[in-house]
Amino acid sequence: MRLMSASGFQVCLVVILLAAPIFVATGAPSGYLPVQSNIAQTESRSIILMIGDGMGYEHMSLAGLVEYNATGTLSFETLTWNASVITSSLDAEITDSAAAGTAIATGNKTNNNMIAVTPSGEPLETILEIAQKLNKSTGLVTTTMIQHATPAAFMTHVESRSDYSEITSQIVEQAGVDVLMGGGLQHFSQNQLNTMASNGYTLVTNRTALLDFTSGKILGLFADSYMDEERYRDYTATPSILEMTNKSIELLSQDEDGFFLMVEGGQIDFAGHDNDRIGVALETIEFDKAVALALEFVQDNPDTILIVTADHETGGMKVVGHNLDDVLPGSLMQESDRRSLRVERATNVTTTWSSTYHTATPVGLFCYGSVFESLPGDLLIDNTDIFTLMADYYAGEPLSVTDVSTSTTSTSSTTGDSTTTSTTSGSTTDGGTTDPNLILYASAGLGIVVLVAVVYVLRRR
Repeated sequence: MRLMSASGFQVCLVVILLAAPIFVATGAPSGYLPVQSNIAQTESRSIILMIGDGMGYEHMSLAGLVEYNATGTLSFETLTWNASVITSSLDAEITDSAAAGTAIATGNKTNNNMIAVTPSGEPLETILEIAQKLNKSTGLVTTTMIQHATPAAFMTHVESRSDYSEITSQIVEQAGVDVLMGGGLQHFSQNQLNTMASNGYTLVTNRTALLDFTSGKILGLFADSYMDEERYRDYTATPSILEMTNKSIELLSQDEDGFFLMVEGGQIDFAGHDNDRIGVALETIEFDKAVALALEFVQDNPDTILIVTADHETGGMKVVGHNLDDVLPGSLMQESDRRSLRVERATNVTTTWSSTYHTATPVGLFCYGSVFESLPGDLLIDNTDIFTLMADYYAGEPLSVTDVSTSTTSTSSTTGDSTTTSTTSGSTTDGGTTDPNLILYASAGLGIVVLVAVVYVLRRR
């Protein structure tokens, strides 16, 4: 009995050949397929990056104990996604802030002491410069000097972090950062300040002037050198890191194209160098207040992501015990009283130190935003991946990080309320990724086999 005509076989053949690749591809495990970017492109994407210079996990533990007791956590410890970060530089296991800042700002390793350049001195493009190319406003805030290693790594390119003259010249003549706040007034000549004014910047040097400023480009220089430690800050004359962060967000968020803001709690590092647990506690607590404020903004503005990290750990600090009661700083009304209680509580925490310099201990990374929700947590990544996360976000690409402990790459793609995660190892010999092209080749091969079989049957008839 004849079941189908020759033309019927030909139609079936066409259907089989067209459907085979689709069937094989859609039937394969999702991890075998390249993840496509489905993130909606928006012009207003913004990033708030907050760096606690020298802030290790134990620094956070100390600050949490002083402010909240053992049952409380700092604001950034509750964020959506977290990982641990390796901080080594290109030429040393123990980094300095210049090389670490460069890794975060550019996604490239360089030698210690170098600012956003390769070891041969070639400039490396920074995430701030990428934001500027996207017509976004930019800002840098620090409690040290704006010429210091971490902020400098985002806006200048020099072979020595100590070349404050060249860093200042580049700030004035090339950087074009809209919001600059910190110390470092002594490194500006009057001619350079005049140039900044002619370029549209308003110079402010005290807290009152900062709080009264409402729009435009700002150069906030609140100390000749480093800003005062939190322990000695004059509340009426000098703005806090929280107040500088708040004003920066207020100014930068006026740009409909979005913005990039880096905020550095720079004196956590100084206290670590001094093995000063009181300084570590107070500086970290103030940094966390600024994080909490930034988090409120990001929660209300879903096109903005928040990234909190450290460039390295300083001091090898470890909390080994405490003798704390239940009277917490938040229960007091006056800020001066809260500071006094923090000092007292920090004194009652026992710490040990292994160094007066930086260490190679991994530091934390804490992020908030829906784009992070499908990334697996508790990974160990390199500090260059922080740049990758930011660059991917601005580009509308899936966020990706590499787990250096297992050499796998995790990618997060977000569309509206749905998320997809793909994890790939990059190897076909040990259970890793299968090349997607092999699937198509197999499909074509199957089609050829079917074609030969059909022709054979027709000819037999």
